[in-house]
Parts: sequence; C-alpha cells; structure tokens
Amino acid sequence: MLWILLSLGTALFSASEAALTRHGFEHTSPSSAVAAPLIFSLPLFALTLPFLDTPQVQPEFWSVLIILVPINAAGFYLQTWSFKSSPLSLTVPFMAFTPAFVLLTGFLYLGERPSAWGCAGVLITVIGGYILYADGKGGVWAPFKAILHERGSMLMLGAALVWSVASVMGKQLILLSSPLYAGCVFSLSHNVALLILLVIIGQIRPAELRTKAKHGLGLGLCLYLHILCHFAAVSMTTVAYMLSIKRLNGLFALGFEHFFFGQPLLRHRLHGTAWMTAGAVIIAIMG
Repeated sequence: MLWILLSLGTALFSASEAALTRHGFEHTSPSSAVAAPLIFSLPLFALTLPFLDTPQVQPEFWSVLIILVPINAAGFYLQTWSFKSSPLSLTVPFMAFTPAFVLLTGFLYLGERPSAWGCAGVLITVIGGYILYADGKGGVWAPFKAILHERGSMLMLGAALVWSVASVMGKQLILLSSPLYAGCVFSLSHNVALLILLVIIGQIRPAELRTKAKHGLGLGLCLYLHILCHFAAVSMTTVAYMLSIKRLNGLFALGFEHFFFGQPLLRHRLHGTAWMTAGAVIIAIMG
C-alpha cells in the first residue's frame, strides 16, 4: 500500500534529522539546531508551492493553521532540545508514545476509530519503540527513571504529547485543502513564525549556522522530504496507523548509529526491533 511506503519514507527522513542534529550540532546552542532545518528547508517549500494545483481551500483552514503553528513549533523545539540535552537511549524511547496518545486525540478530534487489531498493532509498535532505545545497562525502566534527572527525557515526553495534538490537527488541514498544499503552506508558516520568534528573543546565531552550513543543508532537505511524505501518507489512513509506521524511525536511527557511528547492536534493541516489526505487520495486514 502506498501509505505504508510513504510512512516508511517519513521514518527514514526523520531518523536522518535526528542523526544530523545529534552528531552535527552537538557542540552548538539548541537554538542553532532548531533554526538550521527551518532556514534551509524554507526555499524548498517556497519553490514547490507554485507548482501545485491550488485546491478548494475551506475557510476553516486558516483558523486551524493559526492554532496549529504555535503548537507544532513547541513540539519541534522540545524535540530538538531533547536530542541535544541527553543520550538518544534516554530520549528517543518516549517518541514511541505519540501513536498511543493519538488513539485518544484522533478519536476526540477527528472521530477516527481504528479496528481492534489496528489498536493492538499500534500498542505493540509503541512497546517495541520504547524497548528499542531503552538503556540495556539501566534496565527497561531506565528512561522513566531518567525523567527525574535527565532534562532530555522529560522534554521528549512533552514533545510526544504535543505531537499527538499537532498530528491530528495537521490531518484536519489536509481535509480542508489537499495533502501537499497543506504540507507546504503549513511548513512555510511554521518555519517563518518560529524563526521570527528566535530573532525576537535573540537566539539566532549566524556564526554557528555558517560553520554548520553543510549539516544544515542536509537537515533542510530531510525536513522537506519528511513533511511531504508525512502529509501524503496521513491523508490515506488514520493518524495512529501512519504514526506507528513512522515511529520505525527508531530502527533507521539504530542503523545509522551502528553503521556510521560504531554503536553496538545490543540484545534489547533486537527485541525492540522484533516488537516494532510485528506491530507494523499487524497494522499493514489487519489494521
């Protein structure tokens, strides 16, 4: 199914963002790590929009957009700050909880009702995503214990809650317009608004951004492709299903860490991979 391929693309590109942020902006300020993908993806969204067929945009589109932009900006900032603040093993597990939260927010906001098998697949994927990056030395509960002393863990849990609201509002934008139009208009509005905020509070640091231009270009391209795949995929299925497949980004991130950064493949990570794969198969076949 096309939505599964697009969701896997979203997973790949979002995992690439995490790897580039963690290993390219490790010694910069959090604001530079936030600003780089926003700045370098702006021209791509701006150049894409004129080539799209303008859909029949419903009036409610703009009111939803005005509310969604600050909500999504908060999640984006929390996630990026989390990547910089703590090891991935103590932060990324909490990303897996977004699909579980969306089972509730998707029902309340959009009236989406996944099947019993679909819900089971979502929850199995969430468990696998958590296990995948749970610290083997500290035990499976290490990320939860880390909330008490690791800023990044708390930030990522907050980001997961924010994303559960932003994701269903993003689908509403699609229902009021079209997938790619909604993705580009949203991204342009979101990027400009967040960059203006960073300028106002004095957090844009041109010198840091210039030294990281190569990584910034990569981040911008990954964010652009991530957004296009995300909006196209979520238009074809329920939000919880799409996000469950998207959370396979943990598998891609694991591969990046192993093959490019020399991190070992620990047994608990293989267990997490098995759980996530099983959940994704259940969603794809029986969801």
